[in-house]
Amino acid sequence: MDRGRDDARRRIRAVGTALALIAGIAVPIAHATGAGAAPLQQLNVTVRSGVTALAAPVVGVAATPTGKGYWRAGADGGVLTAGDAHYYGSAAHVAHDTIVAIAATTSGRGYWLTDRRGAVFNFGDAAFHGSMAGRPLNLPIVGMAATPDGKGYWLVASDGGIFAFHAPFYGSTGAIKLNQPISGMAAAPAGGGYTMVAADGGLFRFGAASPFYGSAVNACPGAPAVGVAMSRGAKGYWITFADARTYAFSPSSSAPKCNPSSATKTDQMAADLFARLNAERAARHLAPLIWDPTLANYAASWSANMAGNGFRHSSIGSLLGPYNYVGENIASGSGGTPVGALHNAWMHSDGHRSNILAPGFTRVGVGAYCTADGSVYLTEDFGHPTSSGAPQTSSTTPPVDPVARPDSGSLHC
Repeated sequence: MDRGRDDARRRIRAVGTALALIAGIAVPIAHATGAGAAPLQQLNVTVRSGVTALAAPVVGVAATPTGKGYWRAGADGGVLTAGDAHYYGSAAHVAHDTIVAIAATTSGRGYWLTDRRGAVFNFGDAAFHGSMAGRPLNLPIVGMAATPDGKGYWLVASDGGIFAFHAPFYGSTGAIKLNQPISGMAAAPAGGGYTMVAADGGLFRFGAASPFYGSAVNACPGAPAVGVAMSRGAKGYWITFADARTYAFSPSSSAPKCNPSSATKTDQMAADLFARLNAERAARHLAPLIWDPTLANYAASWSANMAGNGFRHSSIGSLLGPYNYVGENIASGSGGTPVGALHNAWMHSDGHRSNILAPGFTRVGVGAYCTADGSVYLTEDFGHPTSSGAPQTSSTTPPVDPVARPDSGSLHC
């Protein structure tokens, strides 16, 4: 017998009553019916930002002329800077409807904000060229972009309808059936066109569009894409999400992925379990699971709920709708129990192992919670997005061996 595997089993037995498990469950459902502009392409877009604790969600992004930074606007009118972007004021203390977008001036020494009714607020050297304030709208404004010469701007509604102020019209998504509503736009740095982004991270280009380096479709489920930004000083563009996460797209950038945070001990536990899940799947030539913030938030909340209200499964069926196939593993351990030991207990339990290795699951979120006495509660929630079609299911229970990660590790509360 493999000594490492035998030792792992002995450690599981050693925790004995410290370990509590409930058989994993899976719930399927039937598939649901300018002037003076600097030369272009000076550098590749590189500046990125991670998830940020916010007073209000991010709603838009605008790039600096150099391509070395950007501004992000919050729904409350606040402005966040990154790279070489400078702060010129905000609408946080100005009467407005919900702010939805930001656009920068050609000089980079100012910017405009707009709200969902189309009112425009200018800061720094940004000049006012008009707005939709007080005029009827079929759908709310969601995005804004400035012309490369700085003498005008466009506002875009959620259906892709365009409102131009001293700016030419290059087209809209009015005749296109959208999977997700439009959420932002950016002007082509060389002029002659613009690009719109939808809430799912998809891009729509009109006029003299810039080169395409990929989109953020399915890159970060759980946080909608809210803006796209381009710069005359850079090759590529940024797409930003409501949680402030911002991805760079250029010839040198890699495809964006959502990964668990490692900011806290419980985050590190969740990240470790996520890695263990995919190690098990890789050992069996199964596709890796994608980290899903929606499922992760649900799992973290449920782990905390169990700590206060007792060990039991959540109402996992409440996740059906966005997902057409869902499953859940839960576990708890007394003080000092490593999360790796709980993973291996799951792997030696048919129901839990079936969830971990189910070919129909494509996404997962993991949540950990530590109590005052050092006990740990864990939840893994699995899902298959309804938008991905029908899941591949199997009635066969996968064998235990080989367990790719038989070690218990050292992570514990």
